[in-house]
Amino acid sequence: MALLHIAAGASLWDGGRMPLPTSQAPAQPAARKPRGPRGATVLIVCAALVIAAAAWIAAAVQIRFEHGVAERDAIAQTENRAMMLQQYVIRTLDTAAIATRHVAELQLTEAGRRLRGAPGRPALIRGPIPENHGFLGLSIVDARGDMVASTLADPGPTRNVRDHPAFRAHLARNDGRLFVSRPAFSRVFRRNVMWLSRRIDDARGRFAGVVAINIDPAQLTAIYEESAVQKSEVAWVVGLDGIVRARRTSADTTSGEDIGGSQMMALQPRAPRGSYVAEGPYDHQSRYVSQRRVPGYPLFVAYTVRRSEILAPVAAHARLFWLGAFLVTLVAAVLAASLVGALRRRERHAAELAAAKQRLEEAQRIGRIGDWQVDDATGVTRWSPQLFEMYGRDPALGPPGVAEFHGWLEPGALERHRAMAARVRATGEAESCELEILPPDGRVRHHLLSAVPTRDEQGRIVGLHGTTQDIGESKRIEALQAEVAHLSRVDAMNAMASTLAHELNQPLAAASSYLAAGRRMILDPARERAEGADLVERAGGQVILAGEIIRRVRAMVAREPTRLAPVALDAILDDVRALLPAIDPARRVEIDCDFDPAASIVVGDRIQIQQVLMNLLRNAVQAVAGIPRPAVLVRSAPGDDGQVRISVEDNGPGFPPDGDPPFSAFASATPGGLGLGLSISRTIVESHGGRIWAGNNEAGGGRVSFTLPAPPAAAPPSAQAPRPAG
Repeated sequence: MALLHIAAGASLWDGGRMPLPTSQAPAQPAARKPRGPRGATVLIVCAALVIAAAAWIAAAVQIRFEHGVAERDAIAQTENRAMMLQQYVIRTLDTAAIATRHVAELQLTEAGRRLRGAPGRPALIRGPIPENHGFLGLSIVDARGDMVASTLADPGPTRNVRDHPAFRAHLARNDGRLFVSRPAFSRVFRRNVMWLSRRIDDARGRFAGVVAINIDPAQLTAIYEESAVQKSEVAWVVGLDGIVRARRTSADTTSGEDIGGSQMMALQPRAPRGSYVAEGPYDHQSRYVSQRRVPGYPLFVAYTVRRSEILAPVAAHARLFWLGAFLVTLVAAVLAASLVGALRRRERHAAELAAAKQRLEEAQRIGRIGDWQVDDATGVTRWSPQLFEMYGRDPALGPPGVAEFHGWLEPGALERHRAMAARVRATGEAESCELEILPPDGRVRHHLLSAVPTRDEQGRIVGLHGTTQDIGESKRIEALQAEVAHLSRVDAMNAMASTLAHELNQPLAAASSYLAAGRRMILDPARERAEGADLVERAGGQVILAGEIIRRVRAMVAREPTRLAPVALDAILDDVRALLPAIDPARRVEIDCDFDPAASIVVGDRIQIQQVLMNLLRNAVQAVAGIPRPAVLVRSAPGDDGQVRISVEDNGPGFPPDGDPPFSAFASATPGGLGLGLSISRTIVESHGGRIWAGNNEAGGGRVSFTLPAPPAAAPPSAQAPRPAG
């Protein structure tokens, strides 16, 4: 950046102007997390709550209003119907009272006495009054209870009614009122009938009989035969004794029931004329009840309607109102959540910007990057605090002058800096360059300068803005990386040499043994030359195997992909059995195998797997040397996740618990060994996607196990490499 400052300063000096140094910009305080708009959030939540509460209150008020209207309408309706029923019952009973009074008065005359028949032969009564169409029949009973006259042409078998309540009610009193009996079944009319009776006195005021009218109880509620009666509405005519005289519903009319224990009867004495809510005597459901006494008779009428039926429309409206309140609440909640979410996102964005600014300042400090700015019009140059720190300059001194800065530059740095500034102003594109600087503290610095043009509203370039980064550390890292790369190549060569020294020992030893034996057979006249030729051919196979090992080791070091194919474990074991005696003739141990048929084929490189098994078996044979009954066993079994587990076991001393890790390079328990066998075996196994581990058997001896991939299907074993002879 300072170099750019010099370039800008130089161009200004050429015009006779000198840039004015400015002091360091005041340090910015650490960014603080902005305080969230809690007041706005609270206001939004309160507004949403107020809207929701208003919706629920409005719904409750409207439901209460409709509930009250429905109840008032229902009570007014039941009161009107009860009043109609009362007037109709009064008219019906008054009609019967007039008829009975007329007949009773007629009995006091000579004409009336002539109308009477004799017991068993009642006279037939005719006339518009006694033959009212609302009556089932009118009868005259004498003082002994015998029927002596009737409007019925065939009243049926005559009988004495002395014990009938409608007769006995007049024996002891003469109050002049019409007696209304309870409904009772009539054998004549084959249904329930009611007796409306009046006492007859003779001229001396003595009891002379009874005039009785039979009516159908349904006649008392006949006013509703053609009226619209809802399903749950019931019209009642009930005696004060609790016996129903008539009960009409939309379906039928009944009579004679005893409702003396009902809530309606219990409330009747306290409210003989009024409306209330009570339990229905039959369905035991809440009902609106309006009742009225029948003046002059021990009766009252009532009209009831089921409360749930009246309030059903209100309940339906209530569900709509509650649903509306819920929807208003939901909308208010969604809007409030959206607004609060927007506020929180804005708050998070502000916090992220503040944190980003703080991270940028910290990154500049950690990355040793400073920024600067040059104004071409005023010649003012500004440095960031980090830039002053990078140059070791006191900010109070301001940016250095041109002559002073020239003294900091290495040869050629000033020209590169001027050329970069000129290209930025000419092309308007960003440019970068590396400079070597030697400030007054005497420590050489490597800086990377990057510059971009700054433009005014018309797009004209009016200055430069850029960064200066201390790249001295990266320069040192590049040098170290080059050195490490060199050492890595040397290490790879050492690893390949060690691996070849270890792995080539086996096939070359075998080839040497075969050639020595073949030479003896060829020089021996008693032996067949074919046998010597066979041994020489075997030696040639081992030389070929050594060449293949060299190629595979080079592939491992160069990270070349391994050639994988299905291969049978028993074929590999046969190869190893044939090679072991040639490699180490002094140690001959019988090697047994126990291969699971389901785990007898693996997927891998035949030569490399043979090398792993050769290393493990050679170690096992060496471990059992000197034991009276040496035993080495190779077994296989299915493993986890599509793997085959192969184990090499021996009855030797096993692995020491405190010895070197068995798979470490150059860790060997064999005198003269390089200690690379197990390390190479681990590398081969892991390159096949398996793993290898070592341990001791419970009965004694060591065991090394490794896993290799199993074939995905029953694939035939590979013939990748020819099996060595023998």
